[in-house]
Amino acid sequence: MPGTSNRTASPPRDEAAIRLRRILLHERSLNYSDKAVIGGLDALLEGFAGRIPWLNQVPPRQSTPYSALGPGDRQIWVERTLERLSLPQSPDQTNEVADRRSTKKPAQTRSAKPATRPAKRGSGRQKLAPAPKPAPPKSLDTPTEKLSFLTLPTVGKLKKIGIETLHDLLWLFPRRHIDYSSPTRAGNLEFGQETTVVGHVVRTEKLSIGRRGAARVLVNDGSGLVSVTFFGQPYLASSLKPGTDIALSGKVGEFRGRAQLENPEYEVLGRGNGDKTHAGNLLPVYPTTEGLAQRTIRNATRAALEVGLPLVKETLPDEVLGRRQMPRLKSAIADMHFPAAAPDAAAARQRLAFDELLLNQLLVLQNRRKWQSRTGSPTIENGNAIADSFLAGLEFELTDDQRSTLDALLTDMSTGVPMARLLQGEVGSGKTVVALSAIVACVANGFQGAFLAPTEVLAEQHFLSTSRQLGAEPSPLLPSSVTLASGYGLTEKPISIGLLTGSQSAAQKSKMHQMIGAGEIDIVIGTHALLQDAVDMPNLALAVVDEQHRFGVEQRAALGKRSPRPHMLAMSATPIPRTLALTVYGDLDVSVLKQMPAGRTPLTTAWARDEFAREQAYEKLHTEIAAGRQAFIVCPLIEQSDSITARAALPEFERLNSGPLSDLHLGLLHGRMPIADKQAAMDRFRNGDTQVLVATPVIEVGVDVPNATVMMIESADRFGLAQLHQLRGRVGRGGNAGTCFLLSDSLSEEAIVRLRTVEQTPDGFDLADKDLDLRGPGEYTGTRQSGWAQMKVATPADLDLIEDCRDEADRLLAVDPELNAPDNAALAEELTRFAEGRPAELS
Repeated sequence: MPGTSNRTASPPRDEAAIRLRRILLHERSLNYSDKAVIGGLDALLEGFAGRIPWLNQVPPRQSTPYSALGPGDRQIWVERTLERLSLPQSPDQTNEVADRRSTKKPAQTRSAKPATRPAKRGSGRQKLAPAPKPAPPKSLDTPTEKLSFLTLPTVGKLKKIGIETLHDLLWLFPRRHIDYSSPTRAGNLEFGQETTVVGHVVRTEKLSIGRRGAARVLVNDGSGLVSVTFFGQPYLASSLKPGTDIALSGKVGEFRGRAQLENPEYEVLGRGNGDKTHAGNLLPVYPTTEGLAQRTIRNATRAALEVGLPLVKETLPDEVLGRRQMPRLKSAIADMHFPAAAPDAAAARQRLAFDELLLNQLLVLQNRRKWQSRTGSPTIENGNAIADSFLAGLEFELTDDQRSTLDALLTDMSTGVPMARLLQGEVGSGKTVVALSAIVACVANGFQGAFLAPTEVLAEQHFLSTSRQLGAEPSPLLPSSVTLASGYGLTEKPISIGLLTGSQSAAQKSKMHQMIGAGEIDIVIGTHALLQDAVDMPNLALAVVDEQHRFGVEQRAALGKRSPRPHMLAMSATPIPRTLALTVYGDLDVSVLKQMPAGRTPLTTAWARDEFAREQAYEKLHTEIAAGRQAFIVCPLIEQSDSITARAALPEFERLNSGPLSDLHLGLLHGRMPIADKQAAMDRFRNGDTQVLVATPVIEVGVDVPNATVMMIESADRFGLAQLHQLRGRVGRGGNAGTCFLLSDSLSEEAIVRLRTVEQTPDGFDLADKDLDLRGPGEYTGTRQSGWAQMKVATPADLDLIEDCRDEADRLLAVDPELNAPDNAALAEELTRFAEGRPAELS
C-alpha cells in the first residue's frame, strides 16, 4: 500500500512527535544538558524539522542551536515544545492517524502512571498530558540544586566560586562590563578593537579545522562584509541561516590581511533587540572557574533575575532612598548585571556598595553596643596620678599625642563600662609605653593586666622589653618566666611580670597557671594561650592585644566571655587606612599617635638594586660603625630552605663574620635561641659590645637602641610593606639620622613595585594606603576577619560612602537598636545573612 511504503521511508508526523517527545522527556531528566542523544540534539532536530514544520519556530530556540542556549533557555524551549507536541492535531492529520491505526488492536488503558510518561508505539489512543512547568522558587535561600534552569554540572562549578543559593546567584555581580553598546560599521573595524557588529548572515560553511571542526559565517552590516569563525562549533553553519539578523561582540582579529571575529559572543536578533544577553550591549564579565563559561553564567544570572527579583525585598526605608537619591534594590540588581547604559551601571553600583557598607556599619555598631552593654567592669581610680608617678621614673616625656591618648584610656577605664579602643600610630611613636602606663594603673588598683601577642617570639620580646622598661630583675622562683620590679611607690609589693607560652614545659606552665590564678602575677604576657579555659585570671582589668590584625577574632571575642568583662586595648604596629578603621575596626574607639618623640631625625630608605649598590651599603655601614654607631642586618629565615629562595641568619652571620664585616664585632639573634640567650644577645648590643646584630624579624618589636643608625634588610622581597616599615623604624631613634637598605637577590615584577613603594614612601600612613591598594582589604587584614569578605561591590576607595553609611547606621540604631520594627524587617534579614560566618569581634 502506498501509505505503508511512505511510513517505512519516513516516520509519519504523529510517530515523529511521539519519538521527539520521548527524547525531550529524556533530555528533561538529564537537566537539559544536551546529552539525550549521542552528539547532541542539534543534528537530530534538523531531521525532525522536516516532519514537524513548526519545530524551528518555538522560542527561544528558533534559529539558534540548542547547544548554544543556556540552561534556562533550554528548559523553556523543551517545555514549550513538549506542550506543543501534546496539543490535538489538525482534522486532516487526525483522520490520517485514525486510518493507519484502524487495523491495529486498541491499546489497553494503563492507570496510576505519571502524566508525562511517553506513550509506547501502538498506544496512540492514549492522550498525552501537557508537561508540567517547574514550580518557581519560593525563597532566595533556595539551593542551586533546586533551580530548574541550572544543570547539575553547572551547579557544581558554581559551588566552586561560592554560589550555593539563588541569593548567591543574584549577588554574583560582574567584575566589569565591556561596552559593546555602540556597533561599529564593518568598514571601520580596527585590529585589536573590542567592538560589536550588527548585520545579517549572508553565507555559512563548515570547516574541517581541529578535532571538533568549525563554522565560518559571513555577515553583512550594510557597509561591508565581516568574516566570523566559530571554532569547535561547526553546527552553527547549519543553525545560523542566511538572512538571520545577528549581533556579534568580540575582539577584531586579522586573517590574511582582513578583519575577522573569532569565537565572538553572539545574539540572534529575530526575537527583538531590546533584551540582549550575550552581545550588542554592556557585556557583563563575571568571576568564574575552570570549565564555567561566561555565556553559561550570563544565562544563569538572566534566569535567576526572572525568578529571583520578585522575591527581593527592599531593604532601605523610603526616607533613606530619597535622601541619598538611589534606585530601588530590584532595579539596582538588574542593572548591575545587564545595564542599558553606563550611567545605569554606575547608579546600581553605588546603591549596592552603599548596602554592603551600611550592613557593615550596622554590624560593627551593634557589636560595639553589645560590648558596652555589660557594666561592672573593673573601675580604675586615680589613673592619672598613678601614671604620672610611673612616667616620672622614665628618661623621656610623653608627646602631646601620647598624653591625650593615655588620658582617654584612663577615662574609659574609670566608668565601669568595658573599654574597647584601638591605638594606632607611626612606628616609633610610643604606643607601648602608653599601654604599659595604663596597665600599671590597673596593677596599682589591685588588678591584673595582660599583654597578648600573636606569636611566641613576639610575646618573648614584649616580656623582655617590658621587664627592661620597668627595671625588673629575674625572680628566684622562675627566672626565665617571671621578673620582679619595684612598685614605684604605688604598690606595697614588687610588680611581677610573667610570661606564658605554649612551648613552655608542662611544669613551667602548671606553676604559671597557679601563680596567675592566685593573683601573684600582676602583668601576664603571652600568646592566645592566655585565653584558654585553664588560665584563670580572676582580677583581669585590661587586656592589650598587640598587632591585632594578626590575632584571630575568635581569640579576641573570648575576652568578652570573661566575667567581669575586662577593658580591651587593641594596638596596631603600623598605621591603618581610614577606610579600614571605619569598617574592620568600626566597633572600636580609635586613638592615633602621629607625633614622634623629640630628637628624631628623618629616615632615609635606599633600595640596593645590584652588587655595586650592596657594596655601597657595606661602606655606609662601616662609616657609621667608625663613628661609634651600630647596625642591624635582618634576614627572613634562620637557616637555608630548599623551598624558599631567601637569605638566612645563620649562614649570613658566618659569611659576614669571615668576609665583608670580618673587622667588626657581630652578634646573632633569632627566634629559636633560649630566652636567656636572647636577653644576653640584646644586652650586649644595647651596651655597645656588639657593633652589628645579625637577626631575624624577631627584632621588629620591643627593640629600642638609640645608637643604631643602619638597617640592612636582606631578601627584602620576602617581607610585607608593613613589616619593612616596622623594621626600618628600629633605627634612627636617637639624635643621629637613620638609613635603611633594602637588598634582594631576585625580584618579581610585583616585588619591584612593592620595594619601590617602600623606598619612595617614608610616611607610614601613606604607605598603609598604598599597601591597601596593592593587596586589597582581605589580604591586608586577613580575609576572614576583615569585614570585606562579604563585600562584592564596595571597595576601600568608597571612603565618602563609608562615612555616609556610618551616619545612616547611627540614625537607624538610635531609633531601633535591634532593627525589630516592621519597616526594618528586610534590612534585619539581610544583616543576618551578611553576618553569617563572620564571628563578632566584640559581643
